[in-house]
This record gives sequence, C-alpha cells and structure tokens, in this order.
Amino acid sequence: MPRRKKLPDRVLLAAAAAAALFVSPGVSAQGKLPPYPEALRCAALTSAAANLGKSSPQASQLFDHQIYWSMAAADSGRAAGKAARAVETEVRSGATAAEARLRSQDGATTAALADCVRRVPALND
Repeated sequence: MPRRKKLPDRVLLAAAAAAALFVSPGVSAQGKLPPYPEALRCAALTSAAANLGKSSPQASQLFDHQIYWSMAAADSGRAAGKAARAVETEVRSGATAAEARLRSQDGATTAALADCVRRVPALND
C-alpha cells in the first residue's frame, strides 16, 4: 500500500474550522451577526493579509483573524440564503483583489483591514 503524505497542522486546522462552519452557529452565538457584505469584505481582507504574512511572526494571529471572519461570512451568507460554495468563491475573489491593494499599501484598504482586525473578539478564552 502506498504511503500517504502527512498533512501540515495548518491544513488540518483549516479543515476543522471549515467543518465547524457548517455544524455550529459560530459567530452568531457570540454577538450580532454582521451583514453579509461587511463580513465578506472582512473575510477577504483578513484572508489576503494572512496570505501575505505567511512567514511573518504574526502569521498565527493573522490566521486567527482569517478564521473568525471566514466563519462570520459563512454565517452571514447562510442567513442571506447564499450557498457555502458561493461564499467561498466570493471570499477568494475578494482576497485576490485585496492582496494587490495591500501590497501597494493602499491607505483605504489598510484602514479597512485594521477596522476588521479591531473587531475580532479575543479568541484565547
């Protein structure tokens, strides 16, 4: 039997978080559910930031922000009648565009990211 490759811990963590999106109320249980466009924007921005900061000392914190807003976008999308796959596609598309703006140090994009990060609750309970 061929030997299987071991998946990195980050991949397993992301898979577990994605699974949790579909079996728990997630963000809505913690407070008011943000409107879908807002959650989508923050999910895209934090995803772009996490991608750009993969090898930085803040990579773990960026990943936490990404997970939080991804869950918020999934919950808000579900409440708005969006399919999970459509939400994922919109986040990915938005992240690609946001990544280019963050690389160019666009002030409005950086400020929007800071606002999204500021609204992530403490995740180390």
